[in-house]
Amino acid sequence: MPMPDPESDQPAELDSMSFEDSLDALEGIIQRIESGETSLEDSLDAYQRGEQLIRRCRELLFEAEQRIETIRLEDLPPDPSAPERS
Repeated sequence: MPMPDPESDQPAELDSMSFEDSLDALEGIIQRIESGETSLEDSLDAYQRGEQLIRRCRELLFEAEQRIETIRLEDLPPDPSAPERS
């Protein structure tokens, strides 16, 4: 049986979550698991959801880093030694 693609494993609702919402949900999962009041099966489900949320947070951070890099490069003065564009 083929392994599922981890990228497509992310539920559609995660795609619309903000970084802050994803982080809040992840913190809630951590608290529930650490409390020890959930069953093993619920803990495993929560762990899987946590992995999806971590992926979402990393994705959003990467996008933010790319935007910052683009802004930074746009603000640099032109390189005088670079050939002129026509």
